[in-house]
Amino acid sequence: MQQILKLFLAHLVIFIISIFGLTYFYEYIEDESLEMFYSLFHFIIVLILYLMSGYLLTNGIDKFQIKNYCAIAFIGILIWFLAFINSPTDLDWKKGNGGILWLLYRIYISGIETPFNFSDNLSIWSKNSNINLAVLLILSIIPSSLQALGGFLKVWK
Repeated sequence: MQQILKLFLAHLVIFIISIFGLTYFYEYIEDESLEMFYSLFHFIIVLILYLMSGYLLTNGIDKFQIKNYCAIAFIGILIWFLAFINSPTDLDWKKGNGGILWLLYRIYISGIETPFNFSDNLSIWSKNSNINLAVLLILSIIPSSLQALGGFLKVWK
C-alpha cells in the first residue's frame, strides 16, 4: 500500500512538472517546427519521468508485483468509465452536457496529454469520437505501464 501511495504521489509530481514546468517554455516558441520538436521533447521527458519514478520507488529486494503499479491506471479507467456512462458521445466538457467528468478525467491525464495540445502537427485527436475515446483511455494506462516497466527493470537486474 505504501508503494502505491508513493507511485501516485510521483504521478502528481510529474503532473506538476509537466503542466507548470515544461509548458512554461511554449510561450517563447514561435516557429511551428520548433514547437513540434519541443512537444515531442516534452512528451519524452514525461515518459522518462514515469519510467524513472517506477524504477526509483521500487524496492529492489522485493518480488515484482504488477498490482502495485496499477493504481494510476485503475483510477483513470474508473473516471473514464464514469465519464463515458455520463456522456458517451460528447467529450466536450465546455458545453455543459454532463461532460464535467470528462474535465476531471482530462485534468487527471493532463500531465501526459499536454504535449499534444500545443502542436497542431503532433495532435493525437481525430474527428472520430470513438478514436478519441480510445486515445483517452490509453493515456490513462501509459503512466502505470511505464512505472511498472521501471519497477520491473529494477527487480530484474
